[in-house]
Amino acid sequence: MAPRSRSRPPSRLGRGDRRQKTSAVWGGRFAAGPAAVMEAINGSLAFDRRLAAEDLAGSRAHCAMLVRRGIISRRDGNAILRGLKAIEAELARGRFPFRDRFEDIHMNVEARLAELIGPAAGRLHTARSRNDQVATDFRLWVRRTIDELDGALRGLQAALIARAEEHAATVMPGFTHLQTAQPVTLGHHLLAYVEMLGRDRGRLADCRARLNESPLGAAALAGTAFPIDRRMTARALGFARPMANSMDAVSDRDFAL
Repeated sequence: MAPRSRSRPPSRLGRGDRRQKTSAVWGGRFAAGPAAVMEAINGSLAFDRRLAAEDLAGSRAHCAMLVRRGIISRRDGNAILRGLKAIEAELARGRFPFRDRFEDIHMNVEARLAELIGPAAGRLHTARSRNDQVATDFRLWVRRTIDELDGALRGLQAALIARAEEHAATVMPGFTHLQTAQPVTLGHHLLAYVEMLGRDRGRLADCRARLNESPLGAAALAGTAFPIDRRMTARALGFARPMANSMDAVSDRDFAL
């Protein structure tokens, strides 16, 4: 097992709030902050706040694994989970304090967690990088979105089938090259769209199966020396398995195309 001292890294936010002098997240090496235009370009909070639920889910799974493996203490783990639950409640009530100076949803959650529970918040990021954190969040979000879209398509198919049954004997012209060609029924016409939507659902199912692997544990790109359990976090998040290659895990976005 890794030495206990390694399980207590400082929060990436540091002591206090260094953002007054330097960049909100990445400015530790610089004496001055970035130009305002660069902060605007780099900020992603306006759109990645939609990943909030996935960010919390990934952090809960990672925290539980860290405690199980003895990498952080159960006391710290319980504090982290309480803080994440409080953040979830704030988000649900529309009371979460989104702040542009923290750049993205991930740093906003981390900053808020530090405010709620103190130094233990920094230990949540033990054995984890923003790289595998973001990759995990995005896969979870795409998977959830696919499930929602598939449910909507299934409902549309059901509505078309119901209407097709009503018009099983309603005759209408069938067209080819903008010319009337053969008589068909309206029900037959509507069922053609049921088949088309079924193929769309099949493509979504294939995409879901291919993306349903966990990047968590890949760290920055080459894994971590901490004795983590990637299969545990994969199961907790509903993934079929951990990804096989750590570099692929943090760089792959083709599942979203």
